[in-house]
Amino acid sequence: MQQYLQFISYINTEIRYTQRVLSEIINSYSDTKSEISGFLSQMRGNLKLEESFAKAWQKAVESLAGAYGLRKPEKELISNFGEELGTTDVRGQISLCEMNQKLIETALEAAKEEREKKSKLYLMLGSLAGISIAIILL
Repeated sequence: MQQYLQFISYINTEIRYTQRVLSEIINSYSDTKSEISGFLSQMRGNLKLEESFAKAWQKAVESLAGAYGLRKPEKELISNFGEELGTTDVRGQISLCEMNQKLIETALEAAKEEREKKSKLYLMLGSLAGISIAIILL
């Protein structure tokens, strides 16, 4: 998700300062080495098939969501972002990027909290299992 946030920041910067076409932004970012290169490759392939940007984005999210371990809410956020990107003027797209970044950051924080809670649970269960085995053996 951190790589996705960097990608959204890149899109935001490119739209704000260069006002390049979305397909050009995708192509230029896909040349960088990143964890989301599979997603970007899928996007480029979909765009070559002359699909609309929103449709290409949706197909890429659907086909690669499992590979990145996305949960349903995160997948919906990313899908909605792709559907709306490119449909408004420059200010609207910049606002959309900023809003999506905040929503993904919130989802990322929630996932980190959930991981911490579950890791503590598993640690306690492991400790209790170890103590139980030690008591049984004595």
